[in-house]
Amino acid sequence: MRASRRGSSIETRAIRLDGGELAYLLKRSPRRRTLGLRIDGKGLTVNAPSRAPQRWVESVLREKAGWVLTKLRELEQQQGPQMLWQDGEPLPFLGGHIQLDVAAGAVRAPAVLSGEWLQVRLADPLDEAALQAKVMKWYRAQAHACFAERVEIYAARLGVPLPPLRLSNARTCWGRCNARGEISLNWRLVKAPLQTIDYVVAHELAHLKHLNHSPAFWQVVGQLFPPHLQVRAALKTEGWRYHAF
Repeated sequence: MRASRRGSSIETRAIRLDGGELAYLLKRSPRRRTLGLRIDGKGLTVNAPSRAPQRWVESVLREKAGWVLTKLRELEQQQGPQMLWQDGEPLPFLGGHIQLDVAAGAVRAPAVLSGEWLQVRLADPLDEAALQAKVMKWYRAQAHACFAERVEIYAARLGVPLPPLRLSNARTCWGRCNARGEISLNWRLVKAPLQTIDYVVAHELAHLKHLNHSPAFWQVVGQLFPPHLQVRAALKTEGWRYHAF
């Protein structure tokens, strides 16, 4: 158990549901009055009042077992197979795929895209951590270059000054525009088709006019990027695919 001040605590627990053992994170807080269940990429988290009896927590989990197990299976299906960091593996890029070309070479040599192959040279071609680090650095560089170009195009269409651009590593948000007019875009978008990138860019730039999601905001989005409804729907359906790494 990891305890914190004022009666809060965090611990890993396990319960037997549907014939199998399920581990979960139990967070207790004196501020809570009810039991809350959350399922995300880290699994099941149970938020409970500090004084809630453990038997009550477990009874609620057994009562909600069907929902919990269904959501966990859905999440597992959405996440898909784990990325294998090795030679020949496919990588999503701008709506298509490229392949890893891993071989021995200079340690400082950056990853280079040659045709449909991303060439990565390492001192040890079997070093998965080093391979992943180089690939991630390449992705972020490509993302920034691509996004900067699209932001410049759509800012000109909207008639606004070019805003500051930052890359985001968020797990639940594709883009953000803050009150200072700074744009953040999730680097994983560079895996998506260009029209998806354009939709998110148009969406965030429209916030420079309306920092809300009012009808006036959506009118600006539609003027900037007419197929926004279709592309937005596709991103909601397919977006999970871009989170494999």
